[in-house]
Amino acid sequence: MLAQADLARYAGQFVWLELNYDSPENRAFLTKYGASATPTFFVVDSQKESVAATQTGAMSLPELKNFLDRGAKTVRAGGQAPADAALVRGDALLAQHPAEAVKAYQQALGMAAPTWPKRGLAAASLVAALQSDHQWQQCSEIAASEAAHMERDSVFGRTVMTGMWCLVSPGPAPWSKAAAAKLEPLAEEALQLPTTVRDHRDELYRTLMYLALSRNDTGTAAKLGNRMLEELDAIQPVNDEERSAVDIARVEDIQTYGDPARILPALIASERAMPENYNASLRVAQMESAARNYDQAIAACDRGLSRSPGAAGRSWLLRTKADALTQKGRTEEAHQALEGALKAAEAIPNQHSRETNTKTIRDLLVKAGAAQN
Repeated sequence: MLAQADLARYAGQFVWLELNYDSPENRAFLTKYGASATPTFFVVDSQKESVAATQTGAMSLPELKNFLDRGAKTVRAGGQAPADAALVRGDALLAQHPAEAVKAYQQALGMAAPTWPKRGLAAASLVAALQSDHQWQQCSEIAASEAAHMERDSVFGRTVMTGMWCLVSPGPAPWSKAAAAKLEPLAEEALQLPTTVRDHRDELYRTLMYLALSRNDTGTAAKLGNRMLEELDAIQPVNDEERSAVDIARVEDIQTYGDPARILPALIASERAMPENYNASLRVAQMESAARNYDQAIAACDRGLSRSPGAAGRSWLLRTKADALTQKGRTEEAHQALEGALKAAEAIPNQHSRETNTKTIRDLLVKAGAAQN
């Protein structure tokens, strides 16, 4: 986005900084500001070292410009209206204290006039904070009620997408049927809009597939998956970043429901086109394993490991290799791969990602040990 967008008018206002979870030198920033989802965007006041604006998830170009303008205005502002101040407070709390961010966004909406121009943004941010705090019912219900009255722009698509994830995340619940009746038509509407960004389209398809599967409606899930893959196949990537994004969406689609053989040719072609990209090898390995081609999965993991992955990438490759080795009955080698995965995971800079991955791998090691005994 930053490489392609026309952002010349922001020259001199911002210092662009791109960080990833794999680099140890980023640990201090990630610990201070927090980022449990990718991508997460921050505008940071360099003088106060405080967050002036936060946005999680992909953005359209107009959204990105609005986000930058909002952050710059907050940094420059000497004083703010109460609703605007509450919105900024919510942004500062969102990454690390979502329950408090919920309260701040609710205050912003409660104090603002009905014509407040940031109402849609505040509502979308409230829904995101509710999702981060695992308040599933409130998230889905507020998403449905707020989205129904929103302008049909990219913020509408974001709000519906977040609400859909809150609907499917906890599994079937007494309240979910009524929420689904309101959200599913909005999700289909968002898929018809040109303003719904690519990432949000993918998430909408997947959540609709999850709902279909929860009703044992595999036919509808298959149709939704095919619609999504047809859209992805029509994209002609302009660079490796876009190629990777399309491939990630392909894998997520098949992991939800579908035949991995459907996408393996495209993934293999991408790995050849990006010979230094270990993630391309990981995606091939995951789908080869899903197709029960375990020798090919192991070989793809080894190719990825030879391409200098960071801590998180190395951990994922070794976990995937361990699973394929286990399926082949090579349990001792699988155990060694898991030990290597744990060592790599312990070096992941982001605390949340580090703790989640190490716990998962330790559980796998315990399970593997029990199976051997």
